[in-house]
Amino acid sequence: MDVRGIGLVRKQEAVAVFLVLLATVGTALAILGYEVLAEPTATVELVARAPERGNWSPRAIEIEKGKETTLRIRNADIVTHGFYLPDLGLNVGAIKAGDVYELTFTPDTAGEFTFYCGVWCSDYHMQMRGTLIVR
Repeated sequence: MDVRGIGLVRKQEAVAVFLVLLATVGTALAILGYEVLAEPTATVELVARAPERGNWSPRAIEIEKGKETTLRIRNADIVTHGFYLPDLGLNVGAIKAGDVYELTFTPDTAGEFTFYCGVWCSDYHMQMRGTLIVR
């Protein structure tokens, strides 16, 4: 092979290396860019206790309409609780004492909605309610 042929092979190798690097770095940059631009899920902490031991905390939650939201419901009590929000069709069933349940949803309706404990938890069970405000 003459000198011109060797130079052509080296140019082709350099182009191939450049394209591989571009594909690798470009993919990594695209993934990072997506993660930066993607809206994160809002997370709201909600603690459940029977009304005589504190009730829901906080009693009112405010979230944004159309934004994916995760409710992290922690049962900090000695009895089983539940989470029931009938207006938005949310019902997690029983959450045993000490357990944490995560519920992810995207509210598509603005307004104020009452949520309840969905499991009989004490003589004051009917007072265990809170408000979800969707703006």
